[in-house]
Amino acid sequence: MDVSKPFTAISSSVDADVLVVLAGSTKPRSGRELARRAGRSNTGVQHVLDRLVEHGLVNREEVGRTFLYELNRDHLLAPTVEQMAGARAELTRRLRKVIGAWEVPPVHASMFGSAARGDGDTSSDIDLFVVRPADLDPEDATWRDQLDELADSVRCWTGNNAGIAEVSDGELPRLRKDRPPVVEEVSEDAVDLAGEETRKLLRRL
Repeated sequence: MDVSKPFTAISSSVDADVLVVLAGSTKPRSGRELARRAGRSNTGVQHVLDRLVEHGLVNREEVGRTFLYELNRDHLLAPTVEQMAGARAELTRRLRKVIGAWEVPPVHASMFGSAARGDGDTSSDIDLFVVRPADLDPEDATWRDQLDELADSVRCWTGNNAGIAEVSDGELPRLRKDRPPVVEEVSEDAVDLAGEETRKLLRRL
């Protein structure tokens, strides 16, 4: 699944991009603004808006010489639109729930990379950074089962592979010295999931 544009799992048309923008808007917007935010042509977006208005899924209001549009949140399909538009937030919620229930909690867990930024696609991994307790054997059965189950869950939820970058808390000084790419990515766009907050962890790197 493209977590940045979840509607494309069902439709790759202009409709999907317009619905994502409408679902994320808190006020009415003009057709031109919706086209800009959706990254689509004014003409294509206008055709979509006209049809969505006809179906009642979008409300249209004339203000001066401009038509403004907003999602009709009372429509029977509105909850479905909002749920799909909020897929990335739902992924974050599920990750926090699963990791938060681990028998062996991580020192830190976060999501980073394209999934965190919202600019990936169907071939992108869901990148996760997990810090293992320093005194825990890396082959500890419970720990390994947790990671395997997490990877399986991500695949089941999204269709994407989980790219899990796992390190020991005791390895953090080495990361500070080597500064591998994962450290830079985590520092730029990590979304905290469990354990020590990223900003505090980075102070130790």
